[in-house]
Parts: sequence; C-alpha cells; structure tokens
Amino acid sequence: MPRPRSTPCSLRPTLLAAVATLGAAGCDIPEFEGPQIQSPPPAFTLNPAASEQRPMFPDLRVVHHDAWVEASWGDFSGIYINGHPGVLESGEVEAARQAAMAAAFGQRAEFGEIESLQVDGRTAWGWGEEWRLENGGLQYVVFRAAIPYDTITYAVDFITGDPGLKIRPDSLRTIVASFAVGRTTWNVPLLLLSAGVILLLAGTARSRAEARAARHARIPLPKIPKKAPADAEPKDGAPSPPPGPESAPPSS
Repeated sequence: MPRPRSTPCSLRPTLLAAVATLGAAGCDIPEFEGPQIQSPPPAFTLNPAASEQRPMFPDLRVVHHDAWVEASWGDFSGIYINGHPGVLESGEVEAARQAAMAAAFGQRAEFGEIESLQVDGRTAWGWGEEWRLENGGLQYVVFRAAIPYDTITYAVDFITGDPGLKIRPDSLRTIVASFAVGRTTWNVPLLLLSAGVILLLAGTARSRAEARAARHARIPLPKIPKKAPADAEPKDGAPSPPPGPESAPPSS
C-alpha cells in the first residue's frame, strides 16, 4: 500500500531555516549594548578600571568611562572611551589637538591634521599621532576621535604599540569608527510576518497529521484467530486425549 504523501524531509529544514532567517531579520542586536566599540581587535578585553595618561579632553568632566586593553610581551594597546557633557564641535576638537601638541612639545611626536569621519551615523572629528623612538622607529600610533550626540560627546582614544597595528594606522581609524551607542531594535512588521509563517506551518503540519491519522483509521486490519489453550476441555464429538501416566489403571 502506498505511503501517505507528506512534506519531504529535505524541505522541512528549508522551511525552518526560512522562519529562523525572518525572525533574525526582525531584530537588530548590536555586538555590545550601550556606548561601546562594536568591533574591538582580537585579544582585547574590557577593563573599565584602566585609564590613560592624557585623555583627549583632560579638563572636561567625565560622566562615562570604559576601556579595552591588550598587553602582549613588550607592547601595549588601549582603547579609552570618555563621555563628556554637552555637544562638542570641530572647534573644540581642534583646540584639544593644539593642546595635545603643546603638551608633547620637545618629544618625538607627529600630529596629523583634524579630519571628519562618520561614526554611528554622525559626523565625528579626529586626528592621528605617531610617537617615535630615538632611532626613528615607531613606538606608538594613536588615533583620537570625538563623537557628539544630543547631550553628550564621546571621546575615543586608541593607543597601540602592537607591531601588527602600527604598520596599518588606518585600521585604528576603522576600529574607532565602529563606536556606537548599541541598542536592540525590533522590526515589528517583519516579526508579525514571521509569526504568521510559523502559525501557517504549524497549521499545515497539524492538518496533514490529522489526515494521515484518518487514512490509517480506514485501513482494514486482518483478524488473527486466537489459539485455544492446551488444557481446554474438548468439545462434544472430539476425541479425548490419551490417558497419561497418572490415569493409567494399576497393575495387578
């Protein structure tokens, strides 16, 4: 008898994968919640207790602080995040760069020009620095950026002595630009669509299971006669079993 037709096994994972994809697309979950670097380099760990020697805005009040640090043998890297009240513009950032240059006077430091970059959908301003050894080799590479929000400005300073990062100073800018105030957002229409697909699949599976059970119920099953017990009394006209040793007459 042919088997009842049902959803192919190979199709079920595809349907489940489609539902999972719809559900995942219905929400946007950041790598880190809150004001944070969203793409830190490998081997960096969060250490909010870490502080830098000279932050980007040393004279401003700090209302938020966080840090990523990484210490290899002989090298050190740190990403420092400081939140300052108010909205700082490019003029304040340029003043901070001039103050940093004055503080580094007489040292082997080279400062880049102020530049604009897009961070978390906002215009930010920053600059790069190179600190050299006596022999001219790079000791540290720095990139600093200020990202203004509605009521607060986040200053992100990335300082590294890692050889792999020093030879790619543009990577510091890219990592700093991954800063965002991470929030989980929900796409309600897409989530409702996902729920509808799940209900449709569940209803289809239930209907097929009920139809399969109904078909199975209509299939006639052959009746197998039961065997009579060996010690049952014979029916009328049936020969009696021969007497056993217990019923044999006693010998004279």
